[in-house]
Amino acid sequence: MNGRAFSAGVLLLAAAFAATWLGLKPPAVRPASAPAGEFSAERAMARLRAVLGAAGDGVPHPAGSEANARVRERILLELRDIGLDPRVTESTTCGRYLACTPVANVVARVPGRGGGAPVLLSVHHDSAPAGPGAADDGSGVAIALEVGRALVADPAATDVILLIDDAEEPGLCGAEAFLSDPLSRQVGAIVNLEARGTEGPSLLFETVGPGDVVVRRFAESAPHPVGNSLLSTVYSLLPNDTDLTVLRRLGVPGANLAFVHGAVRYHTPRDDIAHLDSRTVQHQGANALGLVRGLAEPNLAGAKGQVVWFDLLGLGVVHFPEGAALPLGVAALLLSLAAAAMDVRRGRTSAGRIALGLLAVPLGAAAAAAMGFGAGRALGLDPIFRPWVATPGPLVLAFFLSGMAGAALPALLLGGRAGPAGLRDGIRVAFAALAVTLSVTWPGTSYLFLVPGLVGGAAGLASSLSGSERARRWADLATLLTGCLVLLPPAWLLYPALGHGAGALAAAAVALASLPLAPLAAGLSPRPRVWTTAVPALLAVAALAVALTVPVADVDSPERVIVYFHQDAATGRARILAHSDLGRLPEPVRAAAAFSASPRITFGWGELRPSFEAETAPLLVPGPEAEVLESTREGDAVRLRVRVRSPRGAPELQIAIPPAVRVRSLAFDGIRVPVPVSKLARWYGGWWVYRLPARPEGIAVEMEVTSPGPFEIVVADQSPGLPRAAAAVAAARPPWAVTQQEGDLTLFTRTLRIEATR
Repeated sequence: MNGRAFSAGVLLLAAAFAATWLGLKPPAVRPASAPAGEFSAERAMARLRAVLGAAGDGVPHPAGSEANARVRERILLELRDIGLDPRVTESTTCGRYLACTPVANVVARVPGRGGGAPVLLSVHHDSAPAGPGAADDGSGVAIALEVGRALVADPAATDVILLIDDAEEPGLCGAEAFLSDPLSRQVGAIVNLEARGTEGPSLLFETVGPGDVVVRRFAESAPHPVGNSLLSTVYSLLPNDTDLTVLRRLGVPGANLAFVHGAVRYHTPRDDIAHLDSRTVQHQGANALGLVRGLAEPNLAGAKGQVVWFDLLGLGVVHFPEGAALPLGVAALLLSLAAAAMDVRRGRTSAGRIALGLLAVPLGAAAAAAMGFGAGRALGLDPIFRPWVATPGPLVLAFFLSGMAGAALPALLLGGRAGPAGLRDGIRVAFAALAVTLSVTWPGTSYLFLVPGLVGGAAGLASSLSGSERARRWADLATLLTGCLVLLPPAWLLYPALGHGAGALAAAAVALASLPLAPLAAGLSPRPRVWTTAVPALLAVAALAVALTVPVADVDSPERVIVYFHQDAATGRARILAHSDLGRLPEPVRAAAAFSASPRITFGWGELRPSFEAETAPLLVPGPEAEVLESTREGDAVRLRVRVRSPRGAPELQIAIPPAVRVRSLAFDGIRVPVPVSKLARWYGGWWVYRLPARPEGIAVEMEVTSPGPFEIVVADQSPGLPRAAAAVAAARPPWAVTQQEGDLTLFTRTLRIEATR
């Protein structure tokens, strides 16, 4: 009987894994013949091909480039084709990441059926300099065009504003510029679309304003809703931003939708149409259209507060007020304690055995996390520079099997002394206690243990009252099923979102979902109990062995090798710099120049991107010119005016301020740059790096800083592309290696020593 119950639990766990995978799969593509009021990815992809142009699939179009202007003109043609009257608003705008750039936002208004505040659908049309941006955010542009067409055919309750903004990649500059548009003051709700990969399900990962508004409308209107308040809570703790980070200052409800699978291609040349999954476009677009329609309905203003919520395998959404999380957690704890007390009273277990059972949760989670962490680190890859591998299946399987081994370990180590009853009561009480703890600390995550805690506590109490062994086993299976429903989806999403560095978390999540199997395993005889831990552990080792034999990178999931040319304008020293996300250079690249044996930190703001270095002949062109117009001191405060120019015609100028100097304010040509975001400095070794558009006549930079004595700043001019010697290095990249982010660059620097007068 014990063996059959355990086997049933294993089959239920396998079914839960399969159901979770199916629930996260994007839906089938709707054809171009779909009804006019529906979203069709086939129609959207046709618009995307038209926007990127015949040769545009492989051509980046960053803000300010000629390619960007061509893409924008095609967007205007597409908007007019669906019957809209778009306009372009131009400005020079500075974002929160110290970048200032020319911005050309495209705005179009789709008439609704009635009055009311319009809904804003926000996407961006610029790409990263290294990639064509078919997913990020060409998919958003295509979706906005198809949503606009559908809303022309079947209008929403209110007007919908399509914001296809510019210069998101340099620092959310297009969204900043829109805040100055009078139209922004009419907005009643926001839906923002992003992409951090090329495939996978569309996730509602952030809500702003009253969360109950967005979640309720998402639950009602999204045809295949996927997301949860865990994602929103975790995202709020990460140093990541989207246009919604800026647009939330409008003070209206907002939603962020994105997909993250295939992130190894993010901001690389592989972010192209060939790698963009049209099923993902269908999922993102259909949910966006549904959410826009839902938020356009009246009576948004009456809702208040935040909610705890999660989807059920993409079929629907469960949500409840955050304020209810703690009472529900307390209820789960009381039910679990009552069930435990009943078992003690009837002699099925003892308080000491339940105390041992409580240890099953930290023991199982910690053992699984240790195995998952070891599996991730066994690859020898940097978790920041190279989070993902080309063939992740064996590695992810190792994480999941580690979780199953961790879940079985308490039955092996504690089952003999705690017994099945002590384990099940201890696990339920621990789940309920975790639910109470999370309800107080991070309410958005509380559902992870509230759901199995409530179901397990109620089922456990019912089985304790009945006294039936069969009822107790059914209670274990009910706890297992509900734990899998809420814990397995995050486990599936952790690797696509964070890479191999999330191995510990993924394994721990699987272990916690699987822990209700431990009481069933504890009822087995000693030898089968050993195998419940040994089999998944051995399979995890085998899966990891396979993961270690497959290539880390391939043509579709490439190694990232960025090549720079750097020249010191004062000394004439010139170097070719090459950074690889694998920490070593491909042999053809290494053979193309006399590179250093190991990567080095090359100049002030490159600490988090150490590069291999090779000396090369300097270019006979001038570097940036900097003329100090004013340098006055009052105490520690220094007022500095500098005119900076790029004689070689680079499109970007940079002012780099060292960590010891505090910047109070900085402006160029009268345009004030926002106060720095503190988290930005860590990417530049503690330096503040201001990125400003160059002009033929130069720009006048005014700043006020604090420094107790003389100090140095660095001025630089930067341009895309490479001179001949460095270009030969870039050309030596094998097919499985590509550039990334800003692409291959030429950078000239000049150091200025500032000795201010009083």
